[in-house]
Amino acid sequence: MDVVFETFVGLVSTLLAGLFSFKGGLHMPRKPEIGNVQLYPNRPLRKSDKNGYVLKFYCPIQEKRIRKACGTRDRTEARRVLRECRERLINGAYSASGGAITKDREIHVAAASSPPLMEADYDKMLFDTAFESYRAYKEIRLRKQSYQSLCSRIEMCGRIFEARRANAGLPPGAVLEECLSRASLEYLQSQLLDGAEGRYDFRLPTTVNSTMGDVMAFARYCYDRDWLVKLPRIEDLKEHEVSRGRAITGEEFERMLAATPKVVGKSASASWMFLLHVLWESGFRIADALNFHWDDETKIHPRWAGRRQTHSTVVIPSTQKNGKFDEIPMLPGLEKLLAPIPASKRSGKVIQLEPVEYAVPPKREGGLCPTEKDLESLIRDYSNASIAKACKVTEATVRNWLNRLKLERRDAIRRFGETIPQETVEKLKRSSRRRKSRWIALSKDRVSRIVSAIGQEAGIVVRQPDADRRIRIKYASAHDLRRSLAERLYNRGMSAETLMVLMRHRDFATTRKFYQAKKRAESAATEVHKLLGDEAEPHLWGD
Repeated sequence: MDVVFETFVGLVSTLLAGLFSFKGGLHMPRKPEIGNVQLYPNRPLRKSDKNGYVLKFYCPIQEKRIRKACGTRDRTEARRVLRECRERLINGAYSASGGAITKDREIHVAAASSPPLMEADYDKMLFDTAFESYRAYKEIRLRKQSYQSLCSRIEMCGRIFEARRANAGLPPGAVLEECLSRASLEYLQSQLLDGAEGRYDFRLPTTVNSTMGDVMAFARYCYDRDWLVKLPRIEDLKEHEVSRGRAITGEEFERMLAATPKVVGKSASASWMFLLHVLWESGFRIADALNFHWDDETKIHPRWAGRRQTHSTVVIPSTQKNGKFDEIPMLPGLEKLLAPIPASKRSGKVIQLEPVEYAVPPKREGGLCPTEKDLESLIRDYSNASIAKACKVTEATVRNWLNRLKLERRDAIRRFGETIPQETVEKLKRSSRRRKSRWIALSKDRVSRIVSAIGQEAGIVVRQPDADRRIRIKYASAHDLRRSLAERLYNRGMSAETLMVLMRHRDFATTRKFYQAKKRAESAATEVHKLLGDEAEPHLWGD
């Protein structure tokens, strides 16, 4: 019994000796080891792994363990980033640079000429601060139009969050963590659906889901840089398939031609009718038509038949929508349309539009486009947001106006945050009706709206309204002329593969969706009439 007791006492003594130091104090947890960097996952990536390699380590700036994306899916490259990160943690370069794990990222932060983001308090990172970093990151990675659309959408969401703070009596300055929580994103969904910051009283679920996709991409960017503790997940809104338009008939096209002078004026009508003919015969998008040149090989241009080739073609550089270099057959209708033009006039743009004589209905009811003189005066006193609100356009549109006219602010805005008085807005409207501006007549969006105005004047409805499903009425647009060409080619028996080439769809699924739907409808109709055609007497389908 004594032996057992002595053994027990010995074990207790050993445990106590381990808990206390030689001075009699308790052992405290050791300080985090600077430079202890782990790679996750420590294995080759699988196809099912959506994210690339991540580094996990103790951050001396935030004083806690964090994770940083390596920015690669290559294991060898990820290990190289790990070694460089470890070295920078040990020699102090990581802390001095504000949290850059590699030298390349340090250079990128300096080149962006933006404040070091990691200097901001982790829990107080502002939405606008994070967005400025995201804007600089995306500017060199997206096409100009995609970049402007992205910025416009996220700026709109930022205004919705700021409006919520204002309604709650809080000062400006939405916190990133607050905006990108699951509850806030669901709030944003409902606001977008109800038409907040929009041209209309509501939006389609498809539009809301597309906007939320951009917001979630921004959230992933912030999460990868450890500005968010958790990446929120939200469910998309249920989408109903909504018709975007339809092919118009030859008779409807003639009505559009007849309505053109009423919209653009008699002096400009010839150039605009020529545009409609080109769209009708070529299937071009608006941007393609405005980029169609006679002799500039860097733009869309014709290559005429001759000794080197039997048939004329249209050469399309990689600046088009699908990002690929193409050469497609020139359709006979387009070739016949261009043939009468004399050689002396075959230089520069094929379509040279004259400025419209009448005001074109803006995107919003009561909207306006100020003159150059008025715009120059406005930017001295008001912000882009205030100008956009008064003109009922987006901030991106205001920025485009300033860029085209080479206008910029040289001093601080005198009335920043103030709303433009209604009296001033009425003066701007009267001034805008008198102006005849060439600088805006050739913009893609402007041309698209003028063509839609022609379709509305002609009374060609391509989509009926449905109040229950929140679907607005839609009149014939430039893209409906493109649909008309596709349908005419299909009716002539053209194969889906050739149709894909002519319409320049990036994915065959786009062509197949149109082609197979038409095939199914025709096959079903043929079978129905074959089986029931003889029985379809009027008296059988009466009462």
